[in-house]
Order: sequence, then C-alpha cells, then structure tokens
Amino acid sequence: MRLTCLAPALAAGIAAITLAACTPADAALDGDLVVNGLEPAFWAVTVSREENKSAISIMGEPDFQGTAPVKASSGEGEFTLTSATPQGPFIMRVRQEACLDGIDNNAKYDWSVSVDWNGETLTGCARPSGRK
Repeated sequence: MRLTCLAPALAAGIAAITLAACTPADAALDGDLVVNGLEPAFWAVTVSREENKSAISIMGEPDFQGTAPVKASSGEGEFTLTSATPQGPFIMRVRQEACLDGIDNNAKYDWSVSVDWNGETLTGCARPSGRK
C-alpha cells in the first residue's frame, strides 16, 4: 500500500528530471554562440568568449564587431545579451524555446532571438557554437 502512495510522487520526480534534461541551461549563453536569422534580411552573430568578441553581420550593412556579450536576466525565462560596438549597444533578447532559423531547418536551436537595430526588429535563433 505504501508503494502505491509513492508511485505518483516518483512519477512526478522522474518527469521533472526528464524535462530538466531536455532544457538547455542558460549557462550555455555564457559560452560561444551562433545566432542566425532571416527577418527582415539575413543576419548573423558569432560570439567567441576566448577572443572576447562578437562578429555581427547584417545584410546590406558593413560587418562590424563588438565585445562578447554580457548576459542579464530579463525575468520570465528571458535574457539579454549586450555587446558594446562602435555603432552602439547591440542587445539581443533571448528566450529559451525551440527555434528554426529558416536557413537550415535541420539545425537545432535552443533559443529564439530578437534585436531592435536601426529601426528594424531582427528575429532569429541561437545555439551553442559547434553544435548542429
């Protein structure tokens, strides 16, 4: 009879562990990242923590670099990643959720990203560098 009482609690504990294992930790945002998007035009960011830089490319604009971004929590599972650039702060709003970048829909991304830049909102996806 005691075993029957433990079954629901055990099932809930296993479900919580399984969900936690499927969800990437936000600590991965502190590492090297690849960010890609197509809205409203192709754009990409490559973050190298070792080199302390972000390489930023937005179609129709000259490529530019910034510092590796500083992460801050925005609450409700959202984070901002802010890179200092010569053109001003490049602030990526990141939300943990599965995302397709429209470029390679076979690539797995763990975060959706949006950036307000020069009067436009860029949207895309982010994942740790080196993972497809």
